[in-house]
Amino acid sequence: MIGRSLPAPFRDLEPFVAEWALPNEAERLSKLTRTTVADLKTFYDAVFGRAEEMRAYLSDFRLDAIPADAQVLFDLLLTFIETAHPIELKWTTTDIDDAFALERMTIRDLKVYPPQQAGE
Repeated sequence: MIGRSLPAPFRDLEPFVAEWALPNEAERLSKLTRTTVADLKTFYDAVFGRAEEMRAYLSDFRLDAIPADAQVLFDLLLTFIETAHPIELKWTTTDIDDAFALERMTIRDLKVYPPQQAGE
């Protein structure tokens, strides 16, 4: 992930890119279960106040034509969304003992975009 950067308005979040801007669901889930609640809270606190601004910025782009820096922002926001629940639900750990084993799960990275309509 070296060389990945965020759009200029979000450069303050670049310290989180290498570790948290994960491009697929499998990596995000793995990261969630391998991260302490304290480390997750640090990421959560950094992004929470910017999440709506991130969403608004990204809403200007089609998913099938997103610029590289906006894709990094999208990946960072998805990781935030997919890892926020332990903080919001006040979990004490992210790796639950009796949870379904991750190594037994298959997560497919499907890229499904709406078909282009005439005139788009």
